[in-house]
Amino acid sequence: MMVGWLLSVFSAVFIISVFSLLLPEGKMTKFVKPFISIAVIIVIISPIADIRGFIDGTVFNDNKVIETDKDFLNKITISKIDQYCDNCVKIAEKNGIKGSTAIIEYNVDENGQPIVYGAEINIKNAVISGDGEHIVILQRLKKDISEYLRIDEKGVKINE
Repeated sequence: MMVGWLLSVFSAVFIISVFSLLLPEGKMTKFVKPFISIAVIIVIISPIADIRGFIDGTVFNDNKVIETDKDFLNKITISKIDQYCDNCVKIAEKNGIKGSTAIIEYNVDENGQPIVYGAEINIKNAVISGDGEHIVILQRLKKDISEYLRIDEKGVKINE
């Protein structure tokens, strides 16, 4: 974009210089030179018209609207969900459950952001240790995960 602008400025200055040299001296020069000056100014400040696209939110590149890369947004979403799963396993470990796995249930909104609505914690192959009863530990786990994910406790399923 910058190279194109510089090229147009140099081209305009060159053409106007040649035109000025070919223009005969006399009364006509007084009238033509202001128009030449205006043409140079327009070419120089033309990138300011492109800045308007950033102000009103529509950025154009070669007459095409720049869109977000859906694959990149998908990778970010998957990365967030993987982080949620890892943190759910860590929450289970803090509650005395080692070896659990987590699956996050989610949808993606119109902006590409994940909306978590459920979690499934698998403790079939896990070891539960701790002083409390297993039912109390599982209820506390359900509560902690629902608070972490900001979902209703009904959305947290524990597979034993």
